[in-house]
Amino acid sequence: MDKKSAVSNLQEFCAKSKIPVPKYDYIDGEDGGYICKIVLMDIESYGNGRSKRDSKHLAASNIMKKLRTLPGLSEHLSDDIGDNSSDLYDELKNLNRDMLKELRDYCVRHEMPLPLIEIVQQCGTPDAPEFLACCSVASIKRYGKSDKKKDARQRAAIEMLSVISTDMGKVTGMEVVSTKPADQGTIPIVDANNDIETERRLMFSTYRDLTDSGRTEFYGRKVCDAHNYYKDFFPHLKKAAFEVINSTEYENEKDQLMDILKALNITPEFSTVPAKSMKKMVKIELNVDFDRVFIDYENDIYGYMIGYFKDMLE
Repeated sequence: MDKKSAVSNLQEFCAKSKIPVPKYDYIDGEDGGYICKIVLMDIESYGNGRSKRDSKHLAASNIMKKLRTLPGLSEHLSDDIGDNSSDLYDELKNLNRDMLKELRDYCVRHEMPLPLIEIVQQCGTPDAPEFLACCSVASIKRYGKSDKKKDARQRAAIEMLSVISTDMGKVTGMEVVSTKPADQGTIPIVDANNDIETERRLMFSTYRDLTDSGRTEFYGRKVCDAHNYYKDFFPHLKKAAFEVINSTEYENEKDQLMDILKALNITPEFSTVPAKSMKKMVKIELNVDFDRVFIDYENDIYGYMIGYFKDMLE
């Protein structure tokens, strides 16, 4: 039988205990995503996620962990509803959530040190291996165990995210490195570890901003871009170029290439490039929008460029 979600289990607990259902409130995260606040009988907890649904499930899981610690309430929680990290992992995995990424996102938004996750132990047999992953955020450590390294890291990340998102008081004593500019008049404390941590945070923040910006235009060059560029040349220019390409009257490839460029109204600039080899290295720069520079040995470059234009103009 399929396991119920944390939200469904919590609702079932409320029905059995004859208490009001929990109240969920959502706020937008500082850099995207959502934070869900859940309140049940004056008990509150939090969960974060890339969507409202994700944050709601984590908040429900976190508050159930708190309920297990309260006298008189734990007996109303069945084994399925209780604190079961394996069930929580399976639930989050079914939601296609990358908990390592969400943990890093959470740390960036709350100006915490970035998490460090590594495999610290490997045991079992070749047929049934067992890996233990350790996740560290400042002085807090949590572990995850699985027969796969990836799953062990994910479990450790879930445990850590559950801790730091459930009770922020546990992390108030951490040495938090902020990437915000310091106030004028204050003298920053120079610390090598802080410098490394700040650099890591800045790199991850930059990557996260790029991936979460919603931009769909990327300016990397594609092979099809160059092909479309030459395909749109005037037909009479392409026809003249193909006459040169298909000609068998040329004694050397350099003269043939020069006539191809002339037919296409492309002006080349020639120069030499220093090389360790005794062979001459040539650079040819063209006044075009794509693939402007070609560098190769003189014996090879002309034949290569003739083949290049044959492919691009077809």
